[in-house]
Amino acid sequence: MNSKVNVAYIEDQKVVKEGVNYLLSQYPFIKIFDFDFDVNKLAGFITQNNIEVIILDLQLQIIKDNEKKGLNGFELCEFIKAKFPHIKIIGHSMYDDVASANKIFELGGMSFVSKKSGHMELVNAIKEVCENRLYVCEEIIKKTKNASRFINGDDDTLKSISETFTKAEKSILEKIAKGFSTKQIAQQLCISEKTVETHRKNLFIKAEVKNVAELIAFAYSRRIFID
Repeated sequence: MNSKVNVAYIEDQKVVKEGVNYLLSQYPFIKIFDFDFDVNKLAGFITQNNIEVIILDLQLQIIKDNEKKGLNGFELCEFIKAKFPHIKIIGHSMYDDVASANKIFELGGMSFVSKKSGHMELVNAIKEVCENRLYVCEEIIKKTKNASRFINGDDDTLKSISETFTKAEKSILEKIAKGFSTKQIAQQLCISEKTVETHRKNLFIKAEVKNVAELIAFAYSRRIFID
C-alpha cells in the first residue's frame, strides 16, 4: 500500500487494545488512533480522525451505574455502517464460529478475524478490506467448506463443514428458549411429544450441557437461533 490508512480498534479490554495497537503501529502503512470506548463519542471520533478501518470487538462491555452490561458488537457494526457506510469493518471475536462470521458480513462488515489468530491476520485483513476485498481468517476457513467461493463472491454465505444443530433442532431450541413445554412444542409443530423429546435429548448431547439454561447460553454464544 502506498499511503497510510487510518485505523481504530474498538475494544474494552485495555491490555488487549494496547497490545494490538502497538503491534499494528509497527507497520508503516497503518496509522492507529487510540479510542477509549464510549458509544456517545464514537461518531465524533470517527469524523474528527477520518477513520477508514475499524477493528470491532464483538463482545464489548460498558460500565453503567456501576454495573457491567453487554453491548452487542453486531448492533454497533450496524450503527457504524448506517452513519459511515464507507468505513471498512473487521469483526474481532473470541467466538470464532461460522454463524458469527456470517452475521458480521450480513451487517456490512468485510472481514472476520478470530482472537485466536496472530496479529498478522489483522494486518492482512486491513490490506484486503482497503482493496475492497473480503477477508476470512484461517480459524474460520478451517470450519467452512466454501471460504474461497464466498470470498470470490460466488456464494452468499459461509457454510459450516458440520452444522451444530439441524433445522428441526433449531426450531425446537427456539421454542424451548421461549419457555414452551414439550406438549406445547409438539402441538405447534404438529409432531409427537416423543419426537420433541428425541430432538431435545440430541440438543443436550451436541451442546454438551446439563440443563436448559446452559443450552440457551450455548446457543446465544454461537448465535445459532433462527432469525
